[in-house]
Order: sequence, then C-alpha cells, then structure tokens
Amino acid sequence: MWENVVYTKAQAKFKFQQIEAEPETCAPRQVKAPFDRLREILINEQKSFLSDEMKKINSYAFDLHMGLILYRVLKEKYGFNERLAAQDEMWRYLSLEVFPDLVYERFGMNDQRFYKGKRRIWLKSIWWYIHLSWQGTEEETIEILKDNSSDELSQLLDRSGSGGYRVELTREIMRQYKVNASSKVPQLFRRVLKLNTARLNMIEPSLVEGGIEKYVSDLYKYFLNDFSKIGETSQLYGNNTKN
Repeated sequence: MWENVVYTKAQAKFKFQQIEAEPETCAPRQVKAPFDRLREILINEQKSFLSDEMKKINSYAFDLHMGLILYRVLKEKYGFNERLAAQDEMWRYLSLEVFPDLVYERFGMNDQRFYKGKRRIWLKSIWWYIHLSWQGTEEETIEILKDNSSDELSQLLDRSGSGGYRVELTREIMRQYKVNASSKVPQLFRRVLKLNTARLNMIEPSLVEGGIEKYVSDLYKYFLNDFSKIGETSQLYGNNTKN
C-alpha cells in the first residue's frame, strides 16, 4: 500500500498550483482506495467537531482532536509507523490528494502547511505531536495535552536535536510538563526544551542515575528552583519596604 505512494516535491508543487487556482472547490472528486476510507473517517470527525458552534477549526483543540484520530486510524488500519512518518512524500500525498480541502480550511493556501515545510506540513505535525507525547492510551495522552496550546505543539516539533527525535525522552518531558505547567515560570516549556538541547550534547539521559525520569525532573527543577529563589528574594525586599 504505502510502497505504491510516489509523490515528489515537483508533483506536489504542480498539484498545489492547481488547487491555488480554485481553492474553494479543491475537495477531491475521488480518492483512491484504501485512502478513501481514511478520508471518510477524518471528514466525519471534522464535521462532528465543528457541530459544536463553540469550537473552531482554527484552533489548537481542532489540531489535537484530528491528530488523535489520525494517529489512531493510521496505526490500526494502515500499518503506519515512524519510518513512514519520517517520509515527507507520504504527507505530501495525503495533504494534496486525500485532504486538500481540510488543509485549506485549516490554513488557507499556505504551501508550508501543504507540502513545503519540513516540520510545518499540517498532517505531519499533528501526527508527530501525538507520537512524541503518547502516554500509552488515548485517554492519558489527551489528559496531558488538553491544556496546551499551539505554542507547545510547535516548540516540541521544532526542537528535535541533532540526532533527531528521542521519543521516550519527549514523552517524559510532556508528562512532567503537565505536572509543572501551572507554575509561574514564564515560558517554562520553551526553556526546558532549550536546556535539554544543550545538555544532550554532554549527557546521555538514560545513563543518569534515576534514568530519563530523573533527567527530565532535573530540567524542570533547574527553572522551578531558580524562580522560587527569585520569588523569595522579592518577597523579602517587599517585606523590608513595608517595615
């Protein structure tokens, strides 16, 4: 099935230009099997999500919902895996031949989101976001991701590191972010990811005493403890001022 998908960047560019000419009518007339079933499932999910007038397509909530469905269906019914997910050819095909109208409704005629962006192809980005955050079940994954925003999504995907994504590590970072997200540290997630990128040049997380969980815990503590000291100092000076 997947081995039959051949979709070069030149083909993608040509198809994008066709869509660009008449974007309002870009829904495919016919999708080749077995991807027709995938389209049916996701389009129905889109309609179900937007049936609630309070929910919007241009939202993180929509990305999270569609990402979870895409992740589940591709895994269970299409034998999708990391190796396939790393090939932009697959995502270009899905974006332009199976879901062009869905991508257009979400982002307009943004070539980065259709096929050009290495980490910006929309379907690719929401699949990897779920994969890098997966907690064993869909319910547990939703629980740690539901209060995030598009900023966390893009930050996670943009900081893969020189050796690529380390899935076990990113999943632990996401798990502990849920625990620490309510702290008052500004841009905590961004700071932790930057520190992690720097430390990976010198430290192998799995070799740290306590393993990956302890390594990630130390990343958060670096900022949480520092911010706590600042707060204590501010409180001390505030009290002195009052006296």
